This record gives sequence, structure tokens and C-alpha cells, in this order.
Amino acid sequence: MRNFIFKVKKIVLTVLGLSCLLLVSCKEDSYLNAIPDNVVAIMAVDAEKSGLSISTDDIDTKEKIYFFEMADGTLGMVARYQGHSNGFKTVADKWACGFGDGKMVILGPVLPAQFEEARQRIQRLMEQGEDESIVGKPLLSRVDSLKSPIGLVAQAEAVPEQFAALFTLCAPKNADPSMVYLAAEAELDKGVLRVKGSNFSFNKNLQSAMDESSKVFRPLKGVYKDECEAHLLSVVMNADGSQLLPLMQQNKSLQMLLAGMNAAVDMDNIIRSVDGEMALMLKNGNMDMTMRAQLGKRDFIKDVAYWKSSCPQGSRIIDQGKDKWLYESGDIRFYFEVTPANEFIGRLTHEKGDGEHLVESALEMIRPFTGDLKAVVYQIGTAN
Repeated sequence: MRNFIFKVKKIVLTVLGLSCLLLVSCKEDSYLNAIPDNVVAIMAVDAEKSGLSISTDDIDTKEKIYFFEMADGTLGMVARYQGHSNGFKTVADKWACGFGDGKMVILGPVLPAQFEEARQRIQRLMEQGEDESIVGKPLLSRVDSLKSPIGLVAQAEAVPEQFAALFTLCAPKNADPSMVYLAAEAELDKGVLRVKGSNFSFNKNLQSAMDESSKVFRPLKGVYKDECEAHLLSVVMNADGSQLLPLMQQNKSLQMLLAGMNAAVDMDNIIRSVDGEMALMLKNGNMDMTMRAQLGKRDFIKDVAYWKSSCPQGSRIIDQGKDKWLYESGDIRFYFEVTPANEFIGRLTHEKGDGEHLVESALEMIRPFTGDLKAVVYQIGTAN
């Protein structure tokens, strides 16, 4: 009996010893240690399943590739390096790349005069240990828990202001932006990047409030699928407008947008009349927008006569046919109509698109991986 106990103890100690060696080895060699701990957004990509074009023999595509944004706005990528050389190089004249010891790190964009500083920064990331990295942090755990080939987790503050309002609809009005996050799962299919997004927080009380808000959104049925895929960027949802409007009104950015529109056209009443799917679509980078929505009622039509008479100075609403109108104010044109099938269609155009550079910069960054990207469709809620 004593010999049996001794053998069992020996086996247990051997297993524990091997486990410790394995853990130490992983800690020293893990390419994840090169991801900084101060990221505000991180994307995990399963290269073999994502459909993205990752065409370098030096990257181990069996392991996830991580793209991230740091607190100072620096963009980066970390991948498992399977080449045999160590070194540093520039990529496309604006990205700094370091590789060796099983890690590849890319940072940028940087100016030529900044490459030496970037090289030193990359060297520090490649040499840092697990305690200095994102390993073991909630952000990495959350992005790795997403089931799609492309997963993204980002602080609300990291999302460009022009788009943050739509991507954080579930956040309470007075929520600290640093505590509100976006989680998104994406799939690339035939040039269309479909993204399913939701809000979350590591704060339990805030998470509870957002869970309650998310109940407003219903499963999508694909009513505007084809039209969304014909536009560069779309946001689509399914909701009862009477429940959706309070969410939009508590969002500071959307509140300002609605207030501006309500000066002439009662957008509150239009949104309140929605009952079904609603899509907001950008055709190109100039930020001109099309809105299509299924209506539960069309009572607001009788108020258009009042809207005409109360337009601010320098603006007007012109009849364009039965249940069709055009609002003009400076360089802004807003065409809107209600169809016999109870659908609202609105098209907003203006000469100057101040968000154009944001769209084009984002496309420039992702197209080397996506190829001919035709459309990005952001879905709030779930699809049937």
C-alpha cells in the first residue's frame, strides 16, 4: 500500500512539474505578450476561416492574428511569426514591422522621421512579459470569446464620433464612455462584410441597464438586405419606433442630430411611427445618407403642411408629388416620401462631407485584407 501511494505521489509531482514547465514556456514564448495592455480596441482574426487575404509565409495562419488601436491612436498588428530570421523593416512606407522569436509586430502609420522611434517601441513590445501585456486582461478574454472568424471589442471612445452614436445606442445617457464597449462579430462573404454588434460593460449595473435597452431590438428578417449590400456602409435594425426613439434621444450625438432635423421636419414623429426594419445607408464616402423604414402608421403626413409654414428662415419644404417632399436649407437637401406600402424613404445630401476622410481611411486600412470590399453592413440585433 505504501509503495502504491508513493507511486501515485510521484506521478502527480511529475505531472505538476511538466505543467509548470509548459506554463513557463508558454509565458516566455507566447506572441500574445507583444500586445500592449493599453489598447482601446482589439480585433481577433481567424485567418483560415475569415476570408481575409493574409498572404505571407512568415505568419502562422493557424493562430489568431490581432489588430489593435492603442490609447494614443497608434494602430498595430501582432501575429505568430514562423520565419527563422530576426529583424526590422518598413511596409508600404508608413508601417514599421519587427519580427523574430515567434512574434511579428507592426505599428503605424508613421512618418519616415519616426521609424527609429517606432522600431524601439516595437522592440520593447517584443521583449515585454505577460504582466506588461494584454494577456489575462478582460478585453482579450472578451474578444477571444466571440465565435465568429472576425471579432472586435472596442471602447466607445475609440469609435469615430461620427459613427459612435449608432454603435452605442444601448448605452444610458450619463454613462461614462470609458466604461461602454462595443462587441462585434463579423463575416466576409463575396465582398460583403456583415457585422453583428452589441454594447456591453464590465460594470454590472451598466451592463444590466444595457441588457434592458437591447430588448428594444428584434430579429432582422432581411427586408433591406439587397439594398444594404448595394451601399458602402449600412446600419440596420428592427424595432418599434416608440421604443427606439427614447434610446436615440438619450444619446447625446443623436440628440443633437435630431434637434437639428426637428427644426423643420419632425423626425421624432417619423421615427416614432416606425414598426419594423430600418436601414441607414451611405452610398460612398461623402456621407450622403439614405434612410428606409417600415412604418406602423403614417399619421405624421397630415403635419407636413405645418412643417412648411414653420420652416426656419433660409429653408423650405417643396412638394414633389403625392406624399413626396424636398427640404432645402443651404447646401443640405433632404428628400422624403411615404409609399403606398407604408414605407418611409429619406435621402440626405449635402455638398461637404466632413466624415469622408474617416470612411476612406478605414477602407484604405482594411482593403489589403478584404480585397474588393463592396459593402459593410452593421446589424443591431440578431438575424433570422
